[in-house]
Amino acid sequence: MNKKYILLFSLFFSLSVFSQDGLQQKAKKISDEMTTVLSLDEQTSEKIFHIQLKRFIEAQKIRTIHKSNKEQMNIELKKMYNRLWGKLNDVLGKEKMKSWSNYKNSK
Repeated sequence: MNKKYILLFSLFFSLSVFSQDGLQQKAKKISDEMTTVLSLDEQTSEKIFHIQLKRFIEAQKIRTIHKSNKEQMNIELKKMYNRLWGKLNDVLGKEKMKSWSNYKNSK
């Protein structure tokens, strides 16, 4: 019986770690793109990475919690994106955020 619990715990832990790695890769990809497009320094790039990683983790939690209620999920995701925009704006400033927005809109 103990072995089953250990196996089950190990399975969930490994899935969690695997999922976390995927989120880190997504956050790294976006922060690298922002660093290149906006010519950010290393310190600012690191801040952007952490903001993006928290965004993906929070979005994953929201989708899990509200998977049966799409309307509520969309409301919560919109709130999260508004907070994201505010955090990025605090780190980058209005000029760079406008440049990033123009870049994203041109894609």
